Amino acid sequence: MKYARTSPYHPIQIPIGLIIWSLWFIAMYGGQAVICKLSPPDPAQGVWNWLNASLGVLTVLTLALLLWMARYFWRLSRSPEALNERQQFVTKIAAGIHFIAALATLFVGIPLLQIPPCL
Repeated sequence: MKYARTSPYHPIQIPIGLIIWSLWFIAMYGGQAVICKLSPPDPAQGVWNWLNASLGVLTVLTLALLLWMARYFWRLSRSPEALNERQQFVTKIAAGIHFIAALATLFVGIPLLQIPPCL
């Protein structure tokens, strides 16, 4: 049985969480580097500045998206309709990968609360 790439049972769903995480990582650290070069916030503000707030919002939105997708795929794998082994595998692995990507986002995003940018 063939599935469209947009189907939740297509294997392309498995790496999507890590792709989202890597795009967030690039945007976070690349954006911080560019802003620190062009218009750094005042170091006297410490961690409570506009740059950390912006990166914090980006982190929270990414974390929410990844957790939502993990929950979506997990619930899909537990759906009452009969899924074949391939569908079970794809949905459970996708849920796990999205959850791991959410944990990685949280782990990498926590220094925003502790370290001033542009040091």
